[in-house]
Parts: sequence; structure tokens; C-alpha cells
Amino acid sequence: MKVTRGAVVLLALSLAFAAPTTVPAQTIGDADDGTTLKQIIVYGRHSIRSSTKEPSQVAKFAADPYPSFAVPAGYLTPRGWQAEVLLGTYFHDYLLHEGLLTGNAREDSARSYFRAQPIERTNLTAAAFLTGVIPGVSSPRVHSFPISPYPTDPVFDPIFGKVVTVDPVRAVTETQGIFNNGAALMAASSGEYALIRSVLFGYPPGTQPPPPTPDGKIDATSETIPLTANTTLYTGNVINVGGLADVSNACDPFVMQYADGFPPDQVAWGRLSLDTLSQQTRITRLFFDIELLSPYLNQLQSSNLASHLLRTIEQAVKGRNIRGAFGTAKSRLHVIISSDAYLAGLAGLLHLHWQLPGYQPDFCSPGGALVFELRQSNKTQEYLVRVFYTGQTFDQLRNLTPLTLEKPPATMQLLLPGGGTAVTGLDVTFKTFQKLLEGAIEPKYVQNPQKEVQPDVLVLADHSLE
Repeated sequence: MKVTRGAVVLLALSLAFAAPTTVPAQTIGDADDGTTLKQIIVYGRHSIRSSTKEPSQVAKFAADPYPSFAVPAGYLTPRGWQAEVLLGTYFHDYLLHEGLLTGNAREDSARSYFRAQPIERTNLTAAAFLTGVIPGVSSPRVHSFPISPYPTDPVFDPIFGKVVTVDPVRAVTETQGIFNNGAALMAASSGEYALIRSVLFGYPPGTQPPPPTPDGKIDATSETIPLTANTTLYTGNVINVGGLADVSNACDPFVMQYADGFPPDQVAWGRLSLDTLSQQTRITRLFFDIELLSPYLNQLQSSNLASHLLRTIEQAVKGRNIRGAFGTAKSRLHVIISSDAYLAGLAGLLHLHWQLPGYQPDFCSPGGALVFELRQSNKTQEYLVRVFYTGQTFDQLRNLTPLTLEKPPATMQLLLPGGGTAVTGLDVTFKTFQKLLEGAIEPKYVQNPQKEVQPDVLVLADHSLE
């Protein structure tokens, strides 16, 4: 199948737990789509990590011991590093083909900007992507604030970074006006809750009546969801979701176990097929919907990030540096790595949705990214914005599948609601994109660019900070 230069294809694939997946090839045709790529922003989630909780912290929720990862809780795994290098290598080939990269490591590095949320797994994911996208760079340099017990970067966490002050009463009122109460949520999620409980306590799904909770264990799926305000407030932690957080923590390791290549009998103790592994991630999406996507919380927590995105594209259009943007006007490749919560918040602000094969709607796959391309029409010289989501499939991650232009990651160009008549497929003009983002951003939740402190550059190598 031939596609035009720069076009994006939604890959169709059939996933099976026991056998490797075959991904239909994407090839780049000789025809030009009439645009030139001027800038790309890859805003991604970290790659494969260990569970965010130590096995001992979640042992009370399951009948059997959790298998251990080879790294501390929440750290990028060695296979996560490898998977992200593969994704970076794909973008290297793609951007060489598009003419945005030259193949000269020094020149390409000078025109690139890498930024990461200040935690181990995001810093190393950014470094791994850099290693793949600009081969020949021996010591990847990533802009990041220092890693600390609770890392602070106002771009990603404007609450803890003291850019905004949240009104808990308003947040709770809106949340309850959308989700009603915890009992309603638990009833609506009864299928996922029943599946997760059967996995945690080791009995066939659908068993009636469900067996009692083993002695000394806690059934997280029976805990209430208060939907009240938390006492400690930071981005993604304003609403007290009670038992939903425990359920999320209890099943958090499963996707990462599969992606990290655990033996099948150690992935959720062998109790999930690939379909049901995907199904139980609906709990993660529910968590993000509550914490990040009500109108008030969405604007409050994501406007500062969105303003940086808009300014970064604007400075490429205008050809001059703009305060409050990532990189400089000379930067052509921007790679920004944080966590799935922040990615979900940004997507919510723009009403972006995606569906990649094998995943639940809008699921942020390990290493997956929202990608914003600034293009210019060769005929009219008008600037266009193209947005897509890209991510390795479950099996591309598990098998560490090399990615090429002929065998790419799963990718989907996204609709920008309100973008009007598309110029090229789903592309929108930059002016339209600018209006959409300005309409979504609440200025009072945006940090004054004059007061913004830039992070230092960390030099990373061999999976550790130097």
C-alpha cells in the first residue's frame, strides 16, 4: 500500500497473547503531499517501568506474591530503555526522510530540545529517545529540574509548582456533577472490578457467588470511592478516589509485566488474556477522567503546559525566540517526556481522542506520544498543524520489535474538534490551531513567562545520571 509523503496510517492488527503479532507495513511513496515539515513536538509518556509500588506495598491486595521487577519501584526498566531507543530510531528514519534531520549528530543536536519531568523514568526515557533519534550522541543531554522526593516542574505540575491555587470545593462539586458518587462509579465499572478481583484472588471470572476474601487480605474492589477533596494537593491528586486508587495500584504492574517480557505465568499470575489485560486498563482511564478532565480541573492543571506547546509552535512560525516556549526558534525537534496523567490532561484540553489496535480508547501506552507537526504548504506557504498519536503495540514492546518506515509503530492522525474544513486530510491551519488553543487555555492558570526559571541540563548515560 502506497501513502503520500508524511501521511499517517492507522495500523490494523490482530493481537494474540501466545504468538507474536504481524503488523502491516507502512511504506513512503514517491509522491509529495504538498507540504514541508518545519517543526515536530513529540510529547510522550515514559517507556516501560517497574510498578510504582514495591511488591510489599500491594501484597495485601492479592492472594499471591507479586513478581519483582529488576529495578526499584517506578524506575525505567532496561527493556524500557531499549524499547524507547527503538522508537527514537523510527523517528530518526522518519525525520531524515522528511528532511527535518540532517544525519549529522552535532548539527541535529544543536537544533533539538529535550525536556523531562524530573523523575528517573522520564529523564531516562528522554535520553533513550535521544539515543535513537540522533545516533552518535554519546552523552544525552536532557533539560530537567533536579530529581527530589517530590519532583517539581511547574510546566507539568502547576499546583505543586505554585503556579495555580486549586479550589477544592469547586473541583469536588464539578466532579460529583459529572460522576454522581462512588457507588454509581463502582456499579458502572462492575465488569472491570469483577475481572480484577478474580485476578487478584485467583478464581475463574464469573464465579458466582465470588469466593470470600482470603484471610489477612484486603479486597480493594469493595472499598468506597469518596469523591471528596484530598488533603495533599498536586496535579492529578485533587480528588480523593479512595478504593479506586487501591484498585489501580493493585493492577498497575500487569501492563508493564507484559511489556517487559515477563513469562506468561507471571503476567498477572497467568490470569489475563491480552484482551482482558487491555480491558482492565479502563480503571486507569477512569482515574484520569476523575482527576484531570472535569472542565475546571482540566484548565487549571493543563493550561500552563498547553501554553508552552502553543508558544513553541509560534516561535517556529515567527522565527524568533518567545519566552515561555520550549527550546529556541532554531529548535526543530522537541521531545518532551512526562507521565500519562499529564498527557491525558493535555489531550483533554484539546478534546483529542485515539484508538490504537489492542488498547482501550485514549490509553497512553508505555512510550506513546502525542505528536504535533508544523508543516508549510509548498504552494501557498501557509502554515499547517498536523496532530497524531503514536505508540508501540503491546507486542512491539514485549518483543522489542525493530521499527522502520516499513514496519512502524501504531499511528493515528487525530481530529481537532472545531478545526473546520481540513486543508490536507485532518490538518488545520496554524491560525485555526492557535485560536483553538487560546480558547482552551485559561490565562490566569498560566505562569508569567518573565518569572519562569529554566531547568538545568542533565547529562545521562548508561541508564543513570552522571
